[in-house]
Amino acid sequence: MDAKKALNIVAGQCSKKEYCSADVLAKLRRWELPEKDIAEIMAFLVKNRFLDDTRFAEAYARDKFRFNRWGKLKIAQMLRRKQVADSVIGQALAALPEEDTDATCMELLRQKNKSIKDEDPYKRKAKLIRFALSRGFEYETVNRCLSHLAHFL
Repeated sequence: MDAKKALNIVAGQCSKKEYCSADVLAKLRRWELPEKDIAEIMAFLVKNRFLDDTRFAEAYARDKFRFNRWGKLKIAQMLRRKQVADSVIGQALAALPEEDTDATCMELLRQKNKSIKDEDPYKRKAKLIRFALSRGFEYETVNRCLSHLAHFL
């Protein structure tokens, strides 16, 4: 594949959906383009705002929080896997509303509590904590939400 065709394909994809630079770079390398052409394509995409890691991180964080109901820790971990800079990750997570974090965590804990068969309150609480932590919520948030839900347990 030549550089012009690759640029047209990648620019078209980037205009439809947010991508991080690491994903686009990996795609261009899979197409076995010369490094010089890859650098030119990446520079064009960034210069013309087809590719913006800050915009990608904010959209990713917002979508994963709203639709997948992930906590901030899991979102940050997944953004690091996509090789997004820590400063950009911090900025994207700061854009998430703090009060929604507690509400989402409480709702997840309520739903999970209904599905737990164990009668022992200590085991039940441990399962709820493990579940919320695996979803990426901070321990302090989980503890705070469990104390509000204590009368349901």
